[in-house]
Amino acid sequence: MRFEGGVSWLTGLMVCVLLISMADADVPVNASLETMSISSMTSFDCEGTITQSNTIAWQQSGTSLHEPPLIPGGFFTVWFDQFGNPVYGWTADPMLAELLEETIPTGEVRYTAGYSAITLSAQGSTHLTRMVDVDMANKAGNDDNIDINTHLAFVAENPFGQVISDEDLLIDAAGTHTTAESSALCPFTIVEGLFIPPFCNVVQMGSSIDLSQGYVTTSAGARFVSESSASPVTMDYSIAGGGIFSSERGNSMTGSMSSYIRAHLQEGRMAEITPFNPDALPDTPRGFVPVQSADDTYSESTTARGSIALFAKEMHFLSGTG
Repeated sequence: MRFEGGVSWLTGLMVCVLLISMADADVPVNASLETMSISSMTSFDCEGTITQSNTIAWQQSGTSLHEPPLIPGGFFTVWFDQFGNPVYGWTADPMLAELLEETIPTGEVRYTAGYSAITLSAQGSTHLTRMVDVDMANKAGNDDNIDINTHLAFVAENPFGQVISDEDLLIDAAGTHTTAESSALCPFTIVEGLFIPPFCNVVQMGSSIDLSQGYVTTSAGARFVSESSASPVTMDYSIAGGGIFSSERGNSMTGSMSSYIRAHLQEGRMAEITPFNPDALPDTPRGFVPVQSADDTYSESTTARGSIALFAKEMHFLSGTG
């Protein structure tokens, strides 16, 4: 697990944050058989009062949306050590599946994603363009399931003119231990263990502005639906703002801007519990139990107030097996 951050002060504020979670990490959820997409484009120039809002609430499971607990992968079984004591654990041994004439349960992952944005302005000239693209199909490469881009500009017509805008993007990921074979798409993938460990990660990014003059652009994106773990879970948010020329205030951005990231990352391991028993058959299946091995939290918030020449912040989260 690695956290990186840097701050440099120029004529304004520029911040870049990178969170990376690899090795034992998130497994994306597969798309449902029937996929859907939603797209919209909003653009207007208005002198007066405007209200514009967007909300996304999305839950997706690798099996079905049922009450907890999630369905674990593999077979729960018992071994006996050399003293005859029972040892309980999980296995995904294909020979045991063949003997039982059953398919190995793959294990369940579930994602909850959310996005919300609201923009209000009054007593001024407002330009707003917002492009929304939500696609529930499997994604890979640089493609996202949620992709939203916004450009906002405002100039107050009197001392009481104001625009406020809040934006928030969230991914809540949870998974039990899943079979490694079910998460690998490439037939040449080398799988060291029978399972990918459990995880429970929550990441939230967003911004808030309150301006009497200036422009702001934001970009929010997330990917968590994919055919295999070869495409890691990603989340991105960026915001940039600057001045607009007006006869009363000149070329400036006036007001306040803030942006933040919050993350709680919990990862597990699969501890092998196959007991030593010299009298056991040589093809005894390997057994494992899930244990928590990491619990990390990270938070960051940046705020600028007054006459702002420049405000820019980029944040990125990536989590995948590697």
